Amino acid sequence: MNEEIARANNGWGYRLLPKAHPHSPGHTGLLATLCAEPTRLHYDPESLRLRLHENGQAIWTTLTLISPLRKTWPVCPGLVSLRDRLGKRVDFFVFGGSLTSQADPDKVVYRLESPAPVLEIVNYSTALPDQFAAEVELMLSMFRPRFGTDDQGFARRLAQVEPFQFYTASLESILLHYQRVHTLYVTYHTLYTALCKEKAWLQANGQWPAQSLTLSKLFEID
Repeated sequence: MNEEIARANNGWGYRLLPKAHPHSPGHTGLLATLCAEPTRLHYDPESLRLRLHENGQAIWTTLTLISPLRKTWPVCPGLVSLRDRLGKRVDFFVFGGSLTSQADPDKVVYRLESPAPVLEIVNYSTALPDQFAAEVELMLSMFRPRFGTDDQGFARRLAQVEPFQFYTASLESILLHYQRVHTLYVTYHTLYTALCKEKAWLQANGQWPAQSLTLSKLFEID
């Protein structure tokens, strides 16, 4: 078990990986350690729930200490939830990514990495990551009716989106929406400003797409 994984096992039930830059809205990844016996020294998650790319669809999946291990799982956009034996939950939001695992006899360390920020949900309405994640989930719920009763069609489209493209499309869609609706711009000015700075940072570092999409375009039905 490498040094970074070992640090995740000593004193932490989970740990966020560093941000891509100091003002990023999220982190580059997440380490979560599921142990056979709780340490009672910190938060001890016993399960990890997230959307995985399975057979061409985005499927909600709960992983535990005894779940079959794979080399890599593709991760789809949505909430990532850790839950402990007492039912306490810790949530994150991902725009997609990949999940790997490493096992010891009495523990499994799951490592989630993404080219887009992993948002830590702190359950404060004024927290920037919470507001950002809520806006993306709201927009997703608005596009869901385009697929009618085709649940599999929506799950299939969600599995197809590339994480960083989904991230930039989310940024672009929220910024445009706030520019059109003045009350949103005023109410969520801090979020709007932060997302403007994030877009500017991506542009300055050559990471913003030459032709950016909105979520509406990304979820068009062929």
